[in-house]
Amino acid sequence: MLNRRLIRIRAMQALYAYKQAEGANFQLSLDLIADDFAPDLNSMEFQDREKLEGYKKLGQQLLQEAFSRQQEDDFSAPQEVKMSVEKAKDFFLLKNKKDIEHYAGRMILEAERVYDFYLQILLLFIELADRAGADERDTAQSKLSDNQIIKKLRQERLLETQAIRRNVNWSTEQVLIAKLYREVLRNNAHYIEYCAKRNHTLEEDFSFLKYLLKNVILKNELTWEYFEKQDLYWIDDIETLRAAITHTFQSFVEDNKFKIALLDEEWEERKDFLQTLYRKSIVEEKELEEILIPKLKNWEIERISETDQILLKMALVEMLNYPSIPIKVTINEVIEIAKDYSTPKSGQFVNGILDSLSKELKEAGKIRKSGRGMLDNK
Repeated sequence: MLNRRLIRIRAMQALYAYKQAEGANFQLSLDLIADDFAPDLNSMEFQDREKLEGYKKLGQQLLQEAFSRQQEDDFSAPQEVKMSVEKAKDFFLLKNKKDIEHYAGRMILEAERVYDFYLQILLLFIELADRAGADERDTAQSKLSDNQIIKKLRQERLLETQAIRRNVNWSTEQVLIAKLYREVLRNNAHYIEYCAKRNHTLEEDFSFLKYLLKNVILKNELTWEYFEKQDLYWIDDIETLRAAITHTFQSFVEDNKFKIALLDEEWEERKDFLQTLYRKSIVEEKELEEILIPKLKNWEIERISETDQILLKMALVEMLNYPSIPIKVTINEVIEIAKDYSTPKSGQFVNGILDSLSKELKEAGKIRKSGRGMLDNK
């Protein structure tokens, strides 16, 4: 269920968060140099403010040149300035190293949280059915607790074991469950109509659960607020969750057996894909920019939006490291993500750069597709 589109989005989000942290770390490094040459207001000795200000500006300039794409000017600097710059460099690199690992770990947890939401929403159907079954004031012909799919889902051992393993449950949210049933489901016109009939076909039960998922669970303010508090990227995961849960219900309708999604070997492969996109986009940034910059023509890379820069580098990492993924698939996915997460013209811009680059890299033998990847390499 954690498809490659979701993986690419998670990698982009983690890279964007890291780049923001990197910028903050650099500013802190500049501040360290400023602190080194700030006048000591408590000292009885003479403070040469003009000299200190000059040292500060020189040190900050040297630090900026050290991490810029431009060649550093070859001139000597006072020893105290050099020492201050080296200290700031070490601080910057150490902070970045820690942040790379921090966002890498958070990225994996956030991706796996989508799976936890999948389990939790399945359990939510059971919780709501329990509330309906215990509602003595409800005198309708049937209730949600009579739904054939929910009845079988309640007995699904794999769902139970996965929920226990991932520590997913609603035990501390019974007030929310009660409110969702009482204020939302019980008064829902579609639910009232559904309950007015005593016996339902399996297709009718399935149809109602799809309605409940799409129009109540994934849209209602109560559940939206709950899930959004758990995950900053909740809005990005809704369609993935809707498709996965619908597929789980549909599997029972078709085969009388639930296909509960698992974090299995496929996820291990996707996790490797996620980590590769993230880490190589950072570690090989200079090499990637050397490939990109000649294609930017009148554009300086600094003028391109941060998101577009990230997506272009991610796409290059994918094309260069995953021969089984067709180039067109990589480009099309990145274009769609750019349209959703960047500027209105980003899709067209990214498409032009990547299309041209992919042709050059193939001609140079740097992209060699195999398996499915050869489908677009004719």
